[in-house]
Amino acid sequence: MKKILTLVCTLMLGIGIGQAQVTQGETAVGANLVYGSEIESLGLGARFQYGILDQLRAEVGFNFFFEHKHTTWWDVNLNAHYLLNLWNHQLYFYPLAGLNYSMTKISARTIDGEKFPSDEENHIGINVGAGVEYELTDHFGVNLEYRHTIIRKVDQGVIGLGINYKF
Repeated sequence: MKKILTLVCTLMLGIGIGQAQVTQGETAVGANLVYGSEIESLGLGARFQYGILDQLRAEVGFNFFFEHKHTTWWDVNLNAHYLLNLWNHQLYFYPLAGLNYSMTKISARTIDGEKFPSDEENHIGINVGAGVEYELTDHFGVNLEYRHTIIRKVDQGVIGLGINYKF
């Protein structure tokens, strides 16, 4: 509990540190490798980011998780990031919040190869999480992010490692 309290206090102190690298109108595209806790599978993602205000950016992202136990999962996310400069205008922390639309598809086969009908479920949920981003150059950056999607029936934690290209 002390570690969690220390982390929260440190992050709260970080709010007052410096300006972020994102500016109004700045755009970026990115790709990421993701892991979903509920599907227990790796996946690939793509995203587009737009600087709404200085330090605040919007992100639209799509993730596709590889089939695991006859289940596929994809999601579309609309998130907001508030960037906080942690070090030398190269390392940033950002809390995130947003909306999620997910689709899961379960299909199974018997031992003799007969296929059962597929079952699809669509979900709408909310995202909460945080990430860190490190700028390698003026145009390229890498990030590590954790997002927890809260859905009525199924919650999923998603950890992602990605690269961005800023225009």
